Amino acid sequence: MIELIRFDLQKKDEWDDFYDWFSSYLSEVCDEEEYQENIDDLHNDELNAQMIEQTLQEHNPYFVMRIVENEVCVGLISYSYDEERNKGFINNFYVCTERRSSGVGSATYRMVENHLQSLGAKYIELVPVGMAERFYFRNGFELSRTSSDGERIFGKAIE
Repeated sequence: MIELIRFDLQKKDEWDDFYDWFSSYLSEVCDEEEYQENIDDLHNDELNAQMIEQTLQEHNPYFVMRIVENEVCVGLISYSYDEERNKGFINNFYVCTERRSSGVGSATYRMVENHLQSLGAKYIELVPVGMAERFYFRNGFELSRTSSDGERIFGKAIE
């Protein structure tokens, strides 16, 4: 059974657990320079306070969730919802290597899509990293646009 359980980033042990999972994710998707920049950001108290504040907002919330399978954490996903645009955005999505190609990612994605839809989202966007494009194509995403800095942005209508 897959569950999404929100990290309580105000608690040190939860922050440390998030840090470990996020570091694992970054090590797979970033080059050395980008990895170090992101790790440095995780040690920036002002940025951390902003992120924690975003996770506590009622409007335009930001969700940082652990992916739990049979009571064992197997990854993380973070996503947000923009009420004005009725749009969700998947920011980070990581499943540990051992649980990939087992259905964990697809089940997690469906849960997030359903949650965003329950909040009012009509569309989801993301920027796939690494080899994730195939996963998103299988889950109904299409290339929707390219950002000014060349990032490929995928989108999917939901209803």
